[in-house]
Amino acid sequence: MQRFDRYLLRVYLSWWLVVAAAMCGLFTALKLLGKNDEIQQADRFGLGTGDLLRFALLEQPFQLLLFGPYVTLLAALGAVTQMLRHRELIPVLASGRSALRALAPILLAALGLALALAWARESAAPRILSEHENLERRFFSQVIWSPRDLWVRGPGDARLHAGLFVPASSGGPRIEGLQVFLRSSSGDEMLDAASAAWNGSAWELTGGRLLSPRGEEAQTHFARAGLGPADCERAWFARVRPLDLSIADCAALLAGDPGHRQAATLAWSWRLAPLVPVLLILLSLPFVLRFERKTSWEGLAGGLALCGVYFVVELLLRDLGGRGALSPFWAGAGPVALFGGLALVGLGRAST
Repeated sequence: MQRFDRYLLRVYLSWWLVVAAAMCGLFTALKLLGKNDEIQQADRFGLGTGDLLRFALLEQPFQLLLFGPYVTLLAALGAVTQMLRHRELIPVLASGRSALRALAPILLAALGLALALAWARESAAPRILSEHENLERRFFSQVIWSPRDLWVRGPGDARLHAGLFVPASSGGPRIEGLQVFLRSSSGDEMLDAASAAWNGSAWELTGGRLLSPRGEEAQTHFARAGLGPADCERAWFARVRPLDLSIADCAALLAGDPGHRQAATLAWSWRLAPLVPVLLILLSLPFVLRFERKTSWEGLAGGLALCGVYFVVELLLRDLGGRGALSPFWAGAGPVALFGGLALVGLGRAST
């Protein structure tokens, strides 16, 4: 890596840190200010300033995962605009380097940051998602996080219905009003229990009974792959926060429900997510790589507008994939394939 490459990389990373801190901090502050009245009543749950600060800290990874492509794009456009304004790119391009080679450090850094965010989605975010949801419900809705009327599908067409699921109770996860529907070689079975408490490996049932073609049997414990507390939480997040699911979560949902179109669509989207920031930069560079006077900021606006079109198309295709009007592959990979071709064509026309 040559001296100019290292210099451009430092400029880009500086822009990325500033834009990430500003964007995540701004949207977190707006979220908290919009719920100021509810937050002031959180003391009824024993929540204090420390809990609020912890929630704000837990909010940052989810904000960054949501706005990561925007942050990466804005940082790249800011770095390139700064270099153009100071006439630092012209000597490099005049020496014979192509625009793509000159800006390669930005593209490689964007890809590396996108891979780091993809790792965070798969490894870090799932560990804090439940705690984040619990704090958000207590602060903003004044209730303990306890989903009602929750359905969970497991392998073998097993289905669990929880009248009330309490993930964060003092004695561990519990269910009030449990029903499990099972299929076996001898016929359909139904497990019914007034309540169930998770002991770490199985549900301990209160008033449990198993109804089958053989008759009715008392049941004290129940355990089945795909129907544990983590699966109940995953089913809830799939319903209310699907964009916070990981690829592993989508795979687990598909194991229990192969026809889960939204999970299949999101799985393809997350697999290709590391390419999206690079694609957005390539889409916008032809607009910002202008060397006439007073045109770089106009190009910046044009690049942002084009990327806004990308996200509208991505949102539309995801919705079509979730509804079954489009195959999950094309719903998840279609935007990258379509705009990737446009980016390559546009980059070939960029000024050098």
